[in-house]
Amino acid sequence: MSGGMNPVRWEVVRLLQDVTVASDRYVDAAARAEGLHRTDLHALSAVVRHQDANEPLTISALAQRLDLSAPATTALVDRMERNGHVERERSERDRRRVTLASTDSARSTGARLFMPLGRAIDSVTSRYSDEELALVARFLDEAAEAITEAGPIHRDPRAVSPAPPADAAPGRPAPAGATHPTAPPAVGHLPEPPSA
Repeated sequence: MSGGMNPVRWEVVRLLQDVTVASDRYVDAAARAEGLHRTDLHALSAVVRHQDANEPLTISALAQRLDLSAPATTALVDRMERNGHVERERSERDRRRVTLASTDSARSTGARLFMPLGRAIDSVTSRYSDEELALVARFLDEAAEAITEAGPIHRDPRAVSPAPPADAAPGRPAPAGATHPTAPPAVGHLPEPPSA
């Protein structure tokens, strides 16, 4: 494969695609089972991770993390609050600062939906040594960062238009989770490697 990617490296890229597609399917099925939007699960995961790290997210930080417009994120948080999954909390140091916290109900829902996935992944990781897993973890961390930095929004803020999708009703914010057609493609849509 002269002039192209090393075959072994390309196989790693293809396997990352497979993992991404399988993960997307799992999240879609889990969301449908609970009557939720997949964006709700992504948002809840972000809220929980930051809350557990004692770095609670603001709504604007969540919007940036999910690549959503401010109106779409507000609609998303409103819906999650109505469903009892998140709560808005005011900072004791700065009452103007509002952060998001997950509820016990949200955590039990998440545990129920993702316990099968956790058990499946655990059965795989149990076959590897701690040293091997440390290498895998390092690779996945660096790969996630590289994928994020490769996206158009990191190269040029104008690359992802804030305009609502075509199916959004005039005068109304885009549905939560909707993205513009020019948004960065998922990992599962990488181009084929150059031919030899």
